[in-house]
Amino acid sequence: MAVTHLCEACKRNEIDVVKISDEPAQPYRLCNDCHRRLLTYSLRPIEWYHLAIIHSPKKFLLHDDFYEENGEACQPEEDVLVSAEEQIPTLQAVQHDLESLLDFSITRWFLQYDVIIALKKHDTQKMLMSVKARFYGTENHEVKSRMLEIAADVLGTAASDWVRELWENDADEFFHPLSWAAASSLPAEEGMRRIFDQLKCVSEKELPMTALSSLYRFRSHHILDWMESHCSSFNDSWGRLASACFPTWLRMKSWLNKGRPFSLIALDTMANCLAVKNDPFIEELSPKILRTDINEIEPILYDYLQKDGVPRVKTKVGIIVKNKEAIFEKGE
Repeated sequence: MAVTHLCEACKRNEIDVVKISDEPAQPYRLCNDCHRRLLTYSLRPIEWYHLAIIHSPKKFLLHDDFYEENGEACQPEEDVLVSAEEQIPTLQAVQHDLESLLDFSITRWFLQYDVIIALKKHDTQKMLMSVKARFYGTENHEVKSRMLEIAADVLGTAASDWVRELWENDADEFFHPLSWAAASSLPAEEGMRRIFDQLKCVSEKELPMTALSSLYRFRSHHILDWMESHCSSFNDSWGRLASACFPTWLRMKSWLNKGRPFSLIALDTMANCLAVKNDPFIEELSPKILRTDINEIEPILYDYLQKDGVPRVKTKVGIIVKNKEAIFEKGE
């Protein structure tokens, strides 16, 4: 990163204050006026934008309790007067310049679809070089993670060598974004093997959610096989992960026959195929239960209900039967 003596926020005045941030190795470097506005939640949009590029919009004093994604202060303690030149740039304004577009991507709370589309229009090798330079050129965990998200959602197989290198050195620190990058950049079996190995170190309590967030992009029956030897108790994350793998009706029948916890996981898996709007993991996939004999659904579910008639099971069976056309895909 280039060394500058100008305030990180306004980029006009000399630095007067070095203030420790959430990242001790990356303090805010500000002029007196911008330091005051930072502490009073009163930054102008472009000042917030410049700081978010360096420190990410998830850091305290910059996050969404205090600022909208367009940099507008939500709880200013002093008046914020903003000229047209002090607004943040739009995606349309930055989309044709790679470095400006990468800056813009860092300031978004999430890596949005329209930003991904804009990034995909740029030269892949140039982007890989810039993403790597930004990753190694910052101490900021959130900015590094955003670069890995871009590797996952934009660079794909072009980042495979880099992703392998990071797995050897940084898998513990950046496990989740690296798992997403592994799903898009590495052969599926290699990516899953690396994640399965990493999950061996996760506690039983944390395993369901960690497995869901690291494996859901693979959509593989091998994950269902792995679950059968690692699920020791019910957790709704197991059903969410299983539905993301597009399981077969044969697998669902097998899990119902196993009894708890797999029977409960099977019911959750089927119900999750409704792609409930508040579940981002599932909604983007629109999963189905594959190769289903439609005539078997109700008899088998009602038979299970006779064995395990608790209210939760009764509710799930009712949802599945009512929505079977949306949940199941016919097959042999």
